[in-house]
Amino acid sequence: MGQKTSLLETAGSLITKNVPTVSPSEIAKDILIKLSKHEWDSIAMTYVLSDSYELIGEIPIKKLVTADNDRKASEIMMNPVVVIHEHEDQERIAVEAIANDMKSMPVKSKEGKFLGAVTAETIIDVLHSEHLEDFLRSSGISGRGTKILDLMSANFFELVKSRLPWLIVGLLIGLLASVVVSFFEGPVKNNIALVFFMPVVAFMSGAIGTQTETVFIRSLTYLKINVWQYIAKELVLGMIIGMVIGLITGVFSYFLSGSYTIAIVIAVSLFTSMSVATVLGVLVPLLLRGLKLDPAVGSGPFITSLQDLISLTIYFSIAFWLLS
Repeated sequence: MGQKTSLLETAGSLITKNVPTVSPSEIAKDILIKLSKHEWDSIAMTYVLSDSYELIGEIPIKKLVTADNDRKASEIMMNPVVVIHEHEDQERIAVEAIANDMKSMPVKSKEGKFLGAVTAETIIDVLHSEHLEDFLRSSGISGRGTKILDLMSANFFELVKSRLPWLIVGLLIGLLASVVVSFFEGPVKNNIALVFFMPVVAFMSGAIGTQTETVFIRSLTYLKINVWQYIAKELVLGMIIGMVIGLITGVFSYFLSGSYTIAIVIAVSLFTSMSVATVLGVLVPLLLRGLKLDPAVGSGPFITSLQDLISLTIYFSIAFWLLS
């Protein structure tokens, strides 16, 4: 995400050692007895360890209970699907668990020793916590306030500090947008119908830009992607969606204004601004990451304001050009 991971948000802080472990030579019957004689935090997976305490295999509970009593662990175990390092961010644990349909995630030390596992209950808690954090950060709430419990108990100064910075950035861009609109006072006065569609152009551009940004930040965090191919794909997608939205809105605006020219202005503006918005939805997070800022914190309010500025500039530039 661009931020340094806290030790409190790593796999090592989430593990439990209270999960069943066996040696390769233990048989299924004895393993089941071991499971029944202790209250484990999770029995979804039994971990097979070497003499040096390295994870060499794992046995799902379903496979264990259906195995012949005298079969050894080494004969019924499967290779570990994913093993998480103790310093991995907790968000990656949740992503890997979902991607691989895992009920329990084994964790190893830097030396490769088995440390324990992250249980399904903990993974669910992580998902909930990360969802709340991302929700706050996408709104531009940063710092201590990215944790909802901290936000609830934070003092007045911390609340202002966590919420104000990106709002000021948005305000400055919004004021700049007002200056841009003032340059096109003539076309607006002569074609009052243009005012009716300002919110539509700004909203649709912002909406598609936010969609692109949200998907890209997740892709940037977890996947290896070719940025230029991704931008090209999003541009084509934006052009197709912009064409559809532009045509629909253009037809509607013709019936409202009775002017073919205004209908064309609005249709072309939506097509152009929505196409540009998809590219910005990729470039802005890349820019923020290049500046060592967290894309998830700044992109939301920053890109919304920037989209408004650019979409309105496009809208009135096209209007000035076609209506002059």
